[in-house]
Amino acid sequence: MRGRKALPTHLKILKGTHQKCRDKVVPDPSKEKPWPPVWLNKRAKMIFHHMVRRLDELNLASRSHTESIALLSSRMEEVENFDKVLNAGGKSLYFYKTVTDGIKTIKEHPAVKLREKAARHVHSLLTEFGLTPASAQKVGTPKAKKKTNDFEGF
Repeated sequence: MRGRKALPTHLKILKGTHQKCRDKVVPDPSKEKPWPPVWLNKRAKMIFHHMVRRLDELNLASRSHTESIALLSSRMEEVENFDKVLNAGGKSLYFYKTVTDGIKTIKEHPAVKLREKAARHVHSLLTEFGLTPASAQKVGTPKAKKKTNDFEGF
């Protein structure tokens, strides 16, 4: 997809940039609260409920978004797991090149890159939901309506 991501209609209304002629037919999200899927583990379900509460504060918690919230929760749980591995064992590993040389080689722990990739994915999902400071500011405040003068016709 080229260009900017399309803003949802409710964000355009909040920003004051909504034009009805550019509307696309989009089904309304469900009013029901999402429930975590059965494939999420216990910790990911806790994160899922936390994210639903945060989205509910913004009136964005919908059963239509269950899969996206589940993916976000799962990736956040993965980041936590990678952090535990790295905090326990360090961010670097020591390898011996060959038995005869006995030279130590320092290499990055594989969990570092996996954590980085999961964290980037979490950030992009948070951005989709408008839960990062930059994406929250995209909404901004509605534009002030132009005041009409009652005596303009004279």
